[in-house]
Amino acid sequence: MSLPVAPLEVSQGGMEVVPQQQMGGGQMSLSVLIEMLVQKTYHELTILAELLPRKTDMERKIEIFNFASRTRMLFVRLLGLVKWASSASKVEKCSNIVMFLEKQSGMFLDTANQLAGMSRETLVRATLPNFHLPAAAEILTTGTYSRLPRCISERIIPPSAITPVERRTTLLRLNQVIENRLVSSNIPLQMRNLVVADGTVTFTVKLEFSCKLTVLGDSLTQPWTLLGVDMLVEDRETGQGKALMHSMQVGYVRGLAQSRLVESSQPLDDLYSVLHSLAQLLQLEVLHTQVVRLCQDRLGMYIRVEEYILGRALTISYWRELASKDPVQEAGWRLSVQVDPHDPARPLMVVHTPALTLKEAELAERSIRTERLSVESLLVHTIYVRTRARLTELKTLVQKRLKLGGVEATLHGSPAVLSIPILQPCLRSEQLLVSVDTHTGIFLGHVPQYPTNPFSPQIQNCLNTDQTQLETLVTELRYWITARRIEKTLQQLPATPFEQLPLVYDLKTHPLSKLGRHKMFIKLHKQPSTVLVVEFIEKPDRECEIQYSFYYLLTKPCSIEDDPVDDSITKEIPRVYMKALGMVEFDPFLVTHGSTTKVDVQELSEKIIGKRKPGGKVEAPIKRTRFPAYFISDLAHVVSFADERIPFTSLEQELARQGVSHTGTSVETNGVGLAIKIVQFPTVPGLQQREEKLFSSRLLSATIRLSRNPLSMWVVEWLLCGSPLNSTQSMGKPLYSQFKLENLADCEKTVVSLVGEWNSMAHLHSLVREYSRYSRVVDLVTIQSYNYRNIVLEYGPGQIYSATITWSVSSSSFSLTFGGSGAAAGMNPHCIMKSQLEINLNKERSLALLGRILQETVGPVRSLSRLPCTPHKWMSTNSQQRNTAIQTFSVLPQSPTHVKVMFYNIHCVDVHIRADGLVSIRDGSFSMFDQTKVLTDLEPIRGFKAFLYKYVDEAALARRTSQTEDDNPPSPLTMEQDQTGLKFAPPLTPPSNPLTPVSPHGQQSTFLQSPPTHRQPSASPAPSPGLFPIPSPLPAGSPFTAASPLGGGSPRPRPSPRHPGSSPNPSAALPPSSHQTPSRILPQRLWAAAIPTPLTTKAFDELCRPSSLPGSSSCGLVSPLHRFLGCVFMRRQLQHIIKSEEYLTNLDTREPSVIAFKVESLQCKVSINPDNSFQSLHLKVAPDDPSQWQSDQLLIIQKFFDAKVVAPPYRPTFLSGFCRLLHCPQETLKNIVQLMKYEVLPELVVQNKLKWAVSLCLTIPPVAPNVFPVGQAGIIGNKEKILIFMQLTRANVQLPPGQEPLSVVVPVIYNISQNQTILASLQKELNNPSLHAVQSHLTSWARSNPPTMGRCSILPAIHDLLMNLTLPNEGPAYSGPVQMQSMM
Repeated sequence: MSLPVAPLEVSQGGMEVVPQQQMGGGQMSLSVLIEMLVQKTYHELTILAELLPRKTDMERKIEIFNFASRTRMLFVRLLGLVKWASSASKVEKCSNIVMFLEKQSGMFLDTANQLAGMSRETLVRATLPNFHLPAAAEILTTGTYSRLPRCISERIIPPSAITPVERRTTLLRLNQVIENRLVSSNIPLQMRNLVVADGTVTFTVKLEFSCKLTVLGDSLTQPWTLLGVDMLVEDRETGQGKALMHSMQVGYVRGLAQSRLVESSQPLDDLYSVLHSLAQLLQLEVLHTQVVRLCQDRLGMYIRVEEYILGRALTISYWRELASKDPVQEAGWRLSVQVDPHDPARPLMVVHTPALTLKEAELAERSIRTERLSVESLLVHTIYVRTRARLTELKTLVQKRLKLGGVEATLHGSPAVLSIPILQPCLRSEQLLVSVDTHTGIFLGHVPQYPTNPFSPQIQNCLNTDQTQLETLVTELRYWITARRIEKTLQQLPATPFEQLPLVYDLKTHPLSKLGRHKMFIKLHKQPSTVLVVEFIEKPDRECEIQYSFYYLLTKPCSIEDDPVDDSITKEIPRVYMKALGMVEFDPFLVTHGSTTKVDVQELSEKIIGKRKPGGKVEAPIKRTRFPAYFISDLAHVVSFADERIPFTSLEQELARQGVSHTGTSVETNGVGLAIKIVQFPTVPGLQQREEKLFSSRLLSATIRLSRNPLSMWVVEWLLCGSPLNSTQSMGKPLYSQFKLENLADCEKTVVSLVGEWNSMAHLHSLVREYSRYSRVVDLVTIQSYNYRNIVLEYGPGQIYSATITWSVSSSSFSLTFGGSGAAAGMNPHCIMKSQLEINLNKERSLALLGRILQETVGPVRSLSRLPCTPHKWMSTNSQQRNTAIQTFSVLPQSPTHVKVMFYNIHCVDVHIRADGLVSIRDGSFSMFDQTKVLTDLEPIRGFKAFLYKYVDEAALARRTSQTEDDNPPSPLTMEQDQTGLKFAPPLTPPSNPLTPVSPHGQQSTFLQSPPTHRQPSASPAPSPGLFPIPSPLPAGSPFTAASPLGGGSPRPRPSPRHPGSSPNPSAALPPSSHQTPSRILPQRLWAAAIPTPLTTKAFDELCRPSSLPGSSSCGLVSPLHRFLGCVFMRRQLQHIIKSEEYLTNLDTREPSVIAFKVESLQCKVSINPDNSFQSLHLKVAPDDPSQWQSDQLLIIQKFFDAKVVAPPYRPTFLSGFCRLLHCPQETLKNIVQLMKYEVLPELVVQNKLKWAVSLCLTIPPVAPNVFPVGQAGIIGNKEKILIFMQLTRANVQLPPGQEPLSVVVPVIYNISQNQTILASLQKELNNPSLHAVQSHLTSWARSNPPTMGRCSILPAIHDLLMNLTLPNEGPAYSGPVQMQSMM
């Protein structure tokens, strides 16, 4: 954009742009105007940058403010002009038209005027001149014009220049003239530095001036001509590199000097006098300006200009504070820069007060003899000389008064520092450094290593005032540094130094009171009752060296109220004091030259050639270790000696007190350390004397040593001969045990641990001896490793399980640790029976028996470990226990071969593990004393006997059973009858409640034990030939019987007298056997399951292994035992619900194991399915009026019950919700059944192209825990409203692998009276966008579909929701059934 300044216009006819002159009002381009304003602002800024540094701070602020105000107003106007110009387009167009017309008119008028002038004036006299041909020919041919008049040629035309040769000759001649004049003239001494060149002579006086002279003729009377003067005085600190003199001042000086050269008889002397005086004036002015600036900026409190005479002298005072304190120096410390009063021609001189030596003065004056004239440099040099002089005087004084002797204080550095070594040896960082404050002149003292020590300020004050206390203060500082050295020496040692301790002792008689004031107390970390006292004093006549004395002090805790005379009288208050007992002085020489240290005293020959050993080798001379000055080697030796010897002494006493014979502390070979050798251990409790002697004979030696790396530990080296597992008696590798280094008071713990380690190895040795005795004749489990501390057994298939046997010192019993390798690395099944196995091992003390138990029980226990133990809530009908989480299966071991398995704390299964791969199972809810009596809090398992016989392998049992059998009715005998002297160990039974796990340390009870038998078996069972040969390693009381598992009271089925040949076991899955047993009839009484049923371990593993149920609609892998007990549990819960709910009516039925009830117009029968081994429940629904219900609707209800209600995890709330669902009105129930169809038959979702799949929630999900508890029945209703929870899952979409489809839980309320289906308003869902979308959808559907009487709105509303619901984050749209089928 531009303002209308001389525009260029284009005519209507397409003429070219014609530039026009500026007409009318003044106009200017906007860009030019902006550029002018920017240039003007930049120009003003440049001027400010040059002028502001020379002004004061206030003037600078005023100038900056004025500039900012002017510039702001200028640019505000420009902004207004720019805004106006942007809206002045019409005015600009009119202005351009007017200017174009005016310019066109002016051009016409100018053309007419020029034509008229030409016709009237120019053309009238238009004649050709007469040409001067001779002049033209001369100029063209010669290039010159010789006929020019003389008046013009002599006055105007300059003479021709001389040639370069003439110029060079002239300058050489002029140089000779100047040199002749200089030889004959008197030149001042200071101007002898001259250079003659190019017809001039240049005189240079260093640091003052430089001038250039010449002569205009060779006459001796011709005066010198001054060509130029250059003053060499500069101010580089405050002058900012600018010249000190103005050009006019330089011109004036030049004229004055030229006048002196013309008028004086000694022109060069006068020239030097003028310029030299001017240079000195400038130098003094520069120094004065720098002093004033220093006073203003930094040093106003320390220096001052005492006097300034222009061009003559400048006097500066410094160290004013010191001058006020020193009465001798009344005039203070000053320096004066002045003109030499005796010879003004000399340079400026510096006069010092007080006077300096000639050498010191020359050193100080160097600062003004340099190119950089600086008063600060002059002050620095002067103060440096002053401080060095003061410190030199102090050095002489200190050397004499402090009696440093052979140690000498050193003076060094700039600024100067006096280093005083107050200790010998002394680190540089420990020396007392004394310097002088350059500002004030006072002494400063400090120790670099200890900048905050309390004596440096006192020594500094003493040096600056009265110095009478100097020796005392330095001595105290010396003691203080020595105390710090003691602390540093003990930093890496197990000890802590203290300057004071709360010690209680007799001030008159105790040796501690005779020690000096300077001492340190050292407490050893491992021996809190031991205190080392270090006393340090100065050596006589060598005060820089410290003499140490070491004392051993024994203390004990006490209180201030204790009787000082009678130690037996104590007060029951905290003991914060330490009573000093005995104190003994150490001899440092004996400590550092003891049996464990290397003696550094040698003969002269040994020092030269080394010590010769018996083998002929020469040992190198001993090199004395050099320590830093702060390290007190004797103190470290004493502390290490005490810290090492005291534990051994205490350990010796404790070993003797506990009956352990030893040799005492001795130094091992080559002085490598201390050791205690054990001679004999005390008797091992609980071990036979013969076993103890056998193990003691294997011990070659037991040595106790103290290890310090990285922690302080007692290390015991055991040397044992041979092993009971092999016949060799060679010495094996040494064993090492580590024990914590306890305090002296707790040394008993170390000895107890040592004796416990010995007892542990002895007990384990007895187990291994017993094992090796039987291993010669019987194949036992493998001992993977035995190292006298633990025994590792390997067992199981592929030796993948391991059991580690150790001896627990605290409980004086064997302990077991189970592990595994390979596939069993995660879990060892025997972990659940750890306590029972430990009890058996400690009772029998037989490793062979333990291995046999582990090998025989590994299969059944592994099967038991497969049972799920997931806790669930709302599993009890008791309202007080509904919120309590109950485990699905709880395995409660009673003995190594007896396990109780609880199912939801209601049903109990007794499992007895027998030898030869058999497991006996019975219903544990029946008492073992009276099989018709049920235990408290337990329920019998109905049909348990029939279920178990589905898994009985008749062929396997027949091989273990005698052919004769007893036809008498079943007897309440147990499996634990003593047949051949080998019986089960009595199980450990809980005291009252069988749900509580048995305590492994309780007494054996008679609960679950069989009462005395009242009948005998008809035939004695034949013993199994596959057991241990004689001698048997299994003692009496073995948990495995050697007889047939079908002993007295055999639970095998028998032929019925009424139905001969019939068999209740229709299962054909059992393998055919050549040996067929007769058919058997199951007992029909409830207590039939109390009789044990034998199963093989393979059948028991099949019973506990998770598997799928053929023909069942429920998905998931569940063990058959879990399914059967779940069905029994659900039948019992259904009976309880029928009794407790008013809307359910119980119906009598004569069908066994069938529960019949009526709800509304439906009659329901629930029965267990015998076709799949009693592992599922089946519902059969019959309406009162068959015309009201279709058969497919009833079938959907039955399938939903089978697949969703009586399915794992078998929740009672499933039944409650299902029964409440059946209690709904008939039309409502039919609508809900149609929704069930989509859940039971998921293929309908694809066929109907539904967007969402629906699932009824029989329990309340965690969508509103503050309103409804999670896990409660999901169907809640009354006569008016029904609350149903549904889960909608996105269907018919193709998702990436691993991504779950979107789902949302929808609480729906159906208002029966109003026939409305709406979303339940729960507080927690207010912020849920998905539920907002569901609520909006149901509301819009209700508005478009008003309720119709006689037609329930649940199905249409939910169906529309399944077809058209759209959520904010639902993801991809419907992909069609083709994709769904391909994905399926």
